[in-house]
Amino acid sequence: MQAHAIEVSQHREARFDELMGQMKSLQGQSLAAAIPRELYEPRLARGLLGFFTSYALWAGAIIGVALAPHPLLYIPLWLLSGLGGWGLHCIAHDCGHGSFSRSQRFNSVIGHLSLLPLVYPFHAWKHVHNLHHANTNSLEKDTDWRPVDSLTFQRMPLLDKLVYMGTRSVFFWMGTVHYWLVSGFRPGFFPQAKARAEVRRSMVYVVLFSAVFFPALVYATGWMGLLKYFVGPWLGIHAWFSTTTFMHHTTEDLPFLRQSDWSLMGSKLLLTTDYRYPKFLLFLTHNISIHAAHHVAPKVPFYNLLQAQEALKASFPGMLRERDFSSIPRELFRAVTRCHLYDPETGYYHSFIEKPGTAVETSTVVSS
Repeated sequence: MQAHAIEVSQHREARFDELMGQMKSLQGQSLAAAIPRELYEPRLARGLLGFFTSYALWAGAIIGVALAPHPLLYIPLWLLSGLGGWGLHCIAHDCGHGSFSRSQRFNSVIGHLSLLPLVYPFHAWKHVHNLHHANTNSLEKDTDWRPVDSLTFQRMPLLDKLVYMGTRSVFFWMGTVHYWLVSGFRPGFFPQAKARAEVRRSMVYVVLFSAVFFPALVYATGWMGLLKYFVGPWLGIHAWFSTTTFMHHTTEDLPFLRQSDWSLMGSKLLLTTDYRYPKFLLFLTHNISIHAAHHVAPKVPFYNLLQAQEALKASFPGMLRERDFSSIPRELFRAVTRCHLYDPETGYYHSFIEKPGTAVETSTVVSS
C-alpha cells in the first residue's frame, strides 16, 4: 500500500512538471495570433438567430409547463426551459466580451435582455466574469469554483462550510445560485468606480423589471404559478450554468495553481477542459463547450469558435484538453465525490474524507 502511494505521488509530480513545462513554453507567445483575423468579425444576423432561438426555447418550455397534463412533466420541461435560459446566458456571455456586435450599447441591451430570466444584473456578471478570465485557475484570484485547503475549510463559519460542502457535492447544480447571491448585487465587490456605477445601473434595470413582472405573474397565476413558471425554470438555468462551468475547470487532473506557478498564457490554453457536444447541443448552447478557444480569444463570436479551436490545435498540438460528451457523467461523478479541497502538497484535489496527499490516482487526460 505504501509503495503504491509513493508511485502515485511520483506520477503526480511528473504530470505537474509536464504541465509546468508546457506553461513555460507558452510564455511570450501570442496565442490569439494563431486564430485567423476574419474569425473575430461579428455577424449580427447570426448572433440574433441564437438570441431568438434561446428565448423561444425558454418561453416555449414554460408554456409546455402550463399545458402539461401531469406534474411529472414539470422537471423535464424546467430543464428544457433551463437549456433555453442557459443559451441566453451564453448570448450575454458574448455581449459581455463585446463579440456579439460592434456596438457596445447594443451589446449591453442584448446582454440585459438575455439575463432577465436569471434576474441577473448584466454588468455585475460581466465584471466578475472578466476577473475569472484574467485569473483562470489561480488559487489566489480566480472567482469561479476556486477550492480551499482543509485548514481554511476548518476555519470557515458553519454556514460557509455548509454552502461550500453542498455546492461541491450533492448540490453542485446550485453552485451558481451562490455565485449570483455573492456577486450579483454587490457594487462594492468591484474596485473600479466605473464598474460599480455600471453594476448599480444594471441593478436598477433588474429591480424595475422585477417590480412589474413578479406581481403580475402572481396576480395572474397565483403563488403556485410563481413556482411553476419562474422558480422551476430559474433553477433549471442554474443547473445548466453550474454543471457547465464546474466541468470546464474542475477535474481531478486539472490543478488550481499558486501565483508563483501560474501564467496568463498557460491558463488560457491549458487550464480548461472542453467536451465534444453533439451538434444540436452545440447550437443550443452557442458553442460554450469550445472553451479553450474562448479563453484565448474572447472577442471571437460564438459561431466562429469551432474554427478558432481547430486553428489552435494546429498551432499547439497536444495542448488542448478535449473529452468526449459521453464521458461527462463519469467525470461529473468523480468531480462531485472527490474534487473537494485543495491539496497544498500536490496542487490537486482531495475529498472531504481524505487527508492531503492521500487521494487515489486521477484519471488520464485525453488531448487532441
